[in-house]
Amino acid sequence: MATSNKGIMQTNDEAQIRNLLEDWRAAICARDLDRLIQHYAPDMFFFDAVPPYQHRGAAAYRRTWEVMFQQLPPRIGVEFHDVEISVGGDLAVMHCLTRIINEDTKEAATAGWVRVTVCHERQQGTWRVIHEHVSVPFDPATERAAFIHQP
Repeated sequence: MATSNKGIMQTNDEAQIRNLLEDWRAAICARDLDRLIQHYAPDMFFFDAVPPYQHRGAAAYRRTWEVMFQQLPPRIGVEFHDVEISVGGDLAVMHCLTRIINEDTKEAATAGWVRVTVCHERQQGTWRVIHEHVSVPFDPATERAAFIHQP
C-alpha cells in the first residue's frame, strides 16, 4: 500500500508541476508579470541565455522579462517540446525545450528553441521555483551558439 500511495503522490506532484508550467505559459502570453513570478521563491537563482546571464531573486527575474517583452511581437505564444518531470520528496526537476512564437505568424519570435531546466522545492506545502536555467548549446569548434531550429 505504501508503494501505491507513493505512486499516487508522485503523480499528483508531477501534475502540480505541469500545472505550474502551464500557468507560466499563460502568464508569458498575457505579459502578466505578477502572475509570472508568483510561483518563484524570492531568493531563486536564474541562469539565462542572454546578458547578464545570471540573476538572483524573483524581482530580478521579473525585470528580465520586462526587458524581454519590449523585444517581442505584440502577440506571443509559448511552445514546449519533450517535457520531463522528476519528483523526489520535496524537490522536483522539470526540463524541456521551449520557444516563444509570434502568434500572428506562428514563427519563432526569438532565435529558436532553448533548453530549460527548472528546479522546484516544496515550501510550506506549495511548489516554488528555486532555480531556472535557460541555455543554448554552443559549438566549440566555431565558438558560436548552435541554435536549435527544429527539436
